[in-house]
Amino acid sequence: MLMKYRPAASLMNPFFDEGWMNQKKEEDRFLVPRSDILERKDKYVIYVEMPGVSKDDFKVDLESNILTIRGSKEIHEKVDGEQFVRVERQCGDYRRSFRLGEEINAEKIKAKYSDGLLELTLPKAEQVKPKSIQIEVK
Repeated sequence: MLMKYRPAASLMNPFFDEGWMNQKKEEDRFLVPRSDILERKDKYVIYVEMPGVSKDDFKVDLESNILTIRGSKEIHEKVDGEQFVRVERQCGDYRRSFRLGEEINAEKIKAKYSDGLLELTLPKAEQVKPKSIQIEVK
């Protein structure tokens, strides 16, 4: 059986492994924001949903080829005399990690945040970018 080579597999595994809330013991629980991963000719783009989160309330770092987003979303404000009838929005600490392969140029990763959406641009390393070579036919 032949298997298709998929360089994005190292990015995609965490995408399918975790749900919105990590189900570990109480003190280790954290929110896992939803993400989309797009592959383009020269880069990968990861979109991470973080509605209602301020740019100052999270950080993105890369250590040992693990790209990690950490932060927190504040608990809903309550005014004296008010009582929530229903609470669906999730608050608390969150974390999302992606294992990067050697096909990523880690030195050139960029992040942009706007309207609750974090966009991470991960350029492909030169050795994995598709190349076109013209071959003369005689």
